[in-house]
Amino acid sequence: MKFHLIPALMLLAALTPGRGQTVDVDTGEETPAPGSTVIQSDELHMDQSTHVAVFTGNVVTTGTNFTLKCQEMTVNFDKADKIDNIVAKGDVVIVQPGRITHCGQAVYYRDEDKFDLTDQPTINDNGKTIAAPEIMIYRTRQSLFTHGKSTVVIPEGSGLNNNPTTPDQK
Repeated sequence: MKFHLIPALMLLAALTPGRGQTVDVDTGEETPAPGSTVIQSDELHMDQSTHVAVFTGNVVTTGTNFTLKCQEMTVNFDKADKIDNIVAKGDVVIVQPGRITHCGQAVYYRDEDKFDLTDQPTINDNGKTIAAPEIMIYRTRQSLFTHGKSTVVIPEGSGLNNNPTTPDQK
């Protein structure tokens, strides 16, 4: 039986040594090839008929320049087996260089290259903090929008509010 879901191939690649992947002879642990995305969880349920993969329990996704942790992650695929959207739920933490995001739910939409963060999202970006009931990030456009009462904290000396002189000092 042919299994169509891309995650099956991704998981197989992560679990089976292949090109660029090595196995530590002492521990038997595989090291994924550079650029790989590795998803670890307590359980995985994949459904070929609905094109859905659900990772549950202590989910940790590690890719190039990011780590995502949550309690459940659902990956929905389109008919061509490309990612349609990803829903991460439960104590979601996304760590990137210089940035850490916390929220209750994060949804990624491939067609818009957009993240929709809900359930008390906060983003700490190099010391600057953004919090709102909903934060939407459009990666391609490099833009961010909030819905609801938003709070932005910009620390002194961060580059946005460190004007060394005021009009009265001139």
